Amino acid sequence: MKKIFLLALCSVVVFSCSTKQGYKSVNEREVPERYVNDLKRTRPNIEKRTWEMIDSTSYNVSFVENGNQVRVKYLRTGTETDWIVPMEYVPSQITDYVNETYPGAKINEVSIVDFKNKKTYHAKILTKKKESKVLEFDLSGDYKSDVN
Repeated sequence: MKKIFLLALCSVVVFSCSTKQGYKSVNEREVPERYVNDLKRTRPNIEKRTWEMIDSTSYNVSFVENGNQVRVKYLRTGTETDWIVPMEYVPSQITDYVNETYPGAKINEVSIVDFKNKKTYHAKILTKKKESKVLEFDLSGDYKSDVN
């Protein structure tokens, strides 16, 4: 009985950690038609995509385009596109800033974010105190602000 309980508990933990930021994975048929049509219109060659529900009106879709991992967020306030930057291509100004300002912090992900025709870098970090932060940088790698 203990083994079954432990197995069930482990399954719940693994499942809860498998979705980013607690978003719920959804089938494309559950996504508002306007979002699906917009993606098909703007990126007609994307066939393999994964949808997540952020809330009742906002959705993420993740896919690979030209060898780059991309995430598009359809929000009430507009559409945000994130291109995930491989760590070897992250500007040194960003890593230097994180290392100097947050000693011991780990950079989890860096992306180029395009929201309302404004492009910036977003660096998701985990501090030594286990706090998650998102830092915003301009395209030159200069720090602008904390996003969260």
